[in-house]
Amino acid sequence: MTNDTWIRIEISTPAPAIDLVCTELSTFGCVGTLVEERDLDTFNIPDDECDYNSDLKLQAYFPADSNRPLLRTRIEELLEELRPLYPGRSFQLGGQQQIKQEDWAEGWKQHFTTIRIGQRLIIRPSWEDYTPRANEVVLQLDPGMAFGTGTHGTTLLCLQAIVALFDRGHAPQSLLDVGTGSGILAMAAAALGSQTVLACDIDPVACEVAAENCRLNGLEKRVRITNNPLEQLPGRYDLVVANILAEENLRLADQLIAHLAPGGYLFLSGILREKEELVCSGFSQQPLKLQQVTHEDEWVCLAWQRN
Repeated sequence: MTNDTWIRIEISTPAPAIDLVCTELSTFGCVGTLVEERDLDTFNIPDDECDYNSDLKLQAYFPADSNRPLLRTRIEELLEELRPLYPGRSFQLGGQQQIKQEDWAEGWKQHFTTIRIGQRLIIRPSWEDYTPRANEVVLQLDPGMAFGTGTHGTTLLCLQAIVALFDRGHAPQSLLDVGTGSGILAMAAAALGSQTVLACDIDPVACEVAAENCRLNGLEKRVRITNNPLEQLPGRYDLVVANILAEENLRLADQLIAHLAPGGYLFLSGILREKEELVCSGFSQQPLKLQQVTHEDEWVCLAWQRN
């Protein structure tokens, strides 16, 4: 990406609403978030120090060419919609400023470190060295200017589910990643051995980020990236992953199933715990058997296998 300046907008929000606010901001073009110097979008598993009775200061980052008046209006409307869900709690929209990309990048380094997922997958930032052991695969991923570049609970759940298939010897030969964001799910599958990987996202910025991450990891020939909508994509896949909001999972249900091969797996995330039953009910008439439900913070990942 060529952008080197960004808009930073500060928001005060109740701690229990943090994940929801961040998810909704992403639909406005938010490309990353920080909360009181603790990151919400890295591969670190969140700690338990958050006091859910407190209010936290959220910093949300947007492209410098965003329509600032419209953006503030949309955020104000979002906060107004959320207030009834958290009676007696405070939502406040603060100031904004323009910052340089390098200022943000340096701020992330203290939080982002090398981690292992499952038996073989290692994910490291560019400023840390790692010597892989036998059979390990290493992906380089820096916190970047796109929502979903790390294990915000939903991404972590999907990564763990994908890696678990490979660890159990059920490696999917093909994968469709719906709402790819940074491309990390598609890259993980390709690096672990999937032969056909298609990643789609309707956000062109996300597609640019995913393409660059694939290039940096030498996976540009293994992972195809497209911004075409799901209904225009061809093929059926051994594994379909959709790390998108609950309502979008429901809206795309028929298309997701249409792209799932017989016996294939469907992993859905981006789902708040309070909407778990809603999504399960919405998929109850599909030719699927629920295999596993996993949780991370307020998020849910639902794993089905097609009959």
